[in-house]
Amino acid sequence: MFDRLWRGFHHRDIEKRIARHGWTGIYVGDYHEAPTWAYTIGFLTALGAPEIIVFDVPKGGADGIFQEAYAQLKSGDLALRDGEAWPAANGRAVWRKVHPSRYEDEENAWLGLAVTFDTVLWPASRVAEAQARPLDFEAFQLVLSDDDGHFPWEPEYDERLRPRQRALYEPAPQTEKL
Repeated sequence: MFDRLWRGFHHRDIEKRIARHGWTGIYVGDYHEAPTWAYTIGFLTALGAPEIIVFDVPKGGADGIFQEAYAQLKSGDLALRDGEAWPAANGRAVWRKVHPSRYEDEENAWLGLAVTFDTVLWPASRVAEAQARPLDFEAFQLVLSDDDGHFPWEPEYDERLRPRQRALYEPAPQTEKL
């Protein structure tokens, strides 16, 4: 029972933050264990834009990324495209489209909260024009380079960083069913 009350409180809190700012960030992890990540909820319903996910960036840095991306998406200065560099990030960063199999992948079940808010809960409380838009969930991962400017798909990438930055742009691994 306590779990259901907590979830209800958490959902109302998220809805209030989205109503106030158009979006909210969800920050997961303690930055002592890998991976840690942050993702947005509300970009889809507020802007008709994909949600954003970033790994291994402290809360303040992730929040800055989300604020800048939201402002650029809102002004039309940013259109998320798979494989496109984003010069607004410090160092090299590339947008990668999250593979649809990741939305239902048990390992990435945390994405379910964003999917649920964007396609079920939040649109019901939005104004008519937001409800009139088709709400097909989509997300992009901002993939950061290592210190030498290499990305995870490049052979020179620093392998020590791989566990800290999941490759959500790749299909979810298939699990064997018994």
